Amino acid sequence: MRLIVAGEVDPYDAGWRIWGQAFGHAAEYPDIMWPTWLIWGALTDRVEVRPEETEQAYEAIRRAAREWLLLPDDPSAQEAYFQRWVYEELGYERPEDASPAS
Repeated sequence: MRLIVAGEVDPYDAGWRIWGQAFGHAAEYPDIMWPTWLIWGALTDRVEVRPEETEQAYEAIRRAAREWLLLPDDPSAQEAYFQRWVYEELGYERPEDASPAS
């Protein structure tokens, strides 16, 4: 994510690698990796499915990475990030038992 924010890598390629790592660990660490997988899957899918929106997708990728890197080392801050990105930013349907973003 640092390389994305620094502009040192292609946002899509780096996002796809993040998605792949999260997918590989989602079952083992569901609280962190499952929402990470959802976020980065949706962000990279946007590039693939709507190539005319590539620049907007790249900006969203950069913003997601930057916001993650700025989070304090605090589970509640991470949870708020996941809640906002998964449900508000990316529009996944919020399950009835999911808490609203803080």
